[in-house]
Amino acid sequence: MNKIILKFINLYKIFIFIALLTFNFDLYAKDKSNFKQVEATGRSILLPENIETSRKRALEDAIYIAALKGGANVNGFSAINSNTIINDQSVIKATNRVLDFKILSETQNKEYLTIKISAIVGGQLSKINCKIRPININLFKGSITVDTNVPSELARYTSLWYNKTYEFISKLPNVDINNFQNRQLNKIIKSSQNPSFDYNAITKGIPTIHPGNYSLVPKIALTKTNKNSFANYLLTISFDLYKGQKIKLETSKSYNLLIDYQLESKFQFLKNITILDIDKIDQNVNNHLLKVINSFFHDINCIPLEGKLTINKGKLQVDLGSKQGLKQKQIGLVNGIKIQNSMLNDSILIVHTDDVFDNHSTLLPLNDNIKLTNLNNKIVKFVE
Repeated sequence: MNKIILKFINLYKIFIFIALLTFNFDLYAKDKSNFKQVEATGRSILLPENIETSRKRALEDAIYIAALKGGANVNGFSAINSNTIINDQSVIKATNRVLDFKILSETQNKEYLTIKISAIVGGQLSKINCKIRPININLFKGSITVDTNVPSELARYTSLWYNKTYEFISKLPNVDINNFQNRQLNKIIKSSQNPSFDYNAITKGIPTIHPGNYSLVPKIALTKTNKNSFANYLLTISFDLYKGQKIKLETSKSYNLLIDYQLESKFQFLKNITILDIDKIDQNVNNHLLKVINSFFHDINCIPLEGKLTINKGKLQVDLGSKQGLKQKQIGLVNGIKIQNSMLNDSILIVHTDDVFDNHSTLLPLNDNIKLTNLNNKIVKFVE
């Protein structure tokens, strides 16, 4: 009989473990985003002689439930004595914390006081979310640099690789390209300073660059470098990325590919027979271009969306919209605002999108006591 009881206990523990594990995985699966907005309701026993204590307990209950909605870890154990379960415990611990909240409603009846809150829950502020979003690129004229000691065969292919760069970028998904391949960005910047009296601005016009868009200048350089008795050539692909209407340099990255071309020898015969197949070199370079372009644009997706706040007709606006990847109810952080009793930080305000348009959005602060005029010209950084 004892063996049957122990077998039943073991099966029961396995069932409980699987159930807890499944529950834990489900909660963890919901915790994929860094921040999210939730609603939670807390309740406490009504103490007529001490309403503040009841209110505090109900609020603590609501905050705890909100934190659990952001994700939780579940652990369990059983205490067994003489083949009998005498105590079965499960421990639920929130994996995220409430960053800020506001009270939506407070109600009372004869027994209970209930508080409903809207809260922002999340993990560490330093987490980076690299999610695919729409990217708007103004693609400008770049440059080709080829050393004089580069063989003519490779030199001719360099311009083909340069053009392939534009072709590959134009075919990227979720990337909207305005192709200004025949116009130099530095001339655009110069023309923008006094467009009414600039010849290029008058005759060619100035491309429209939205505050949330990027400008990109690709460059290709081919230089000789000797290694291991082989004539090697270093192909360098560079990208200069500028942001917004002010065309501010955001980042500049370079990627190198070493090309083995032929054996270094005083004998022309040996040099000729060791030249690598140019078609194979071309294929390797094209594969390299695809790889580095995908890598570079992946990094752009990791750049947080940032925009300037303005007040327009009594509403808080940001110069970002759906074309820049902003979504409904997306959460943003505004630094440099003094806030009393903020759980996140006394200098960080949480806002979220209210209406999202193509190139701008209206926002609402979570804290209703903030004066919108204090947010004018501030920078908001959005999180996923």
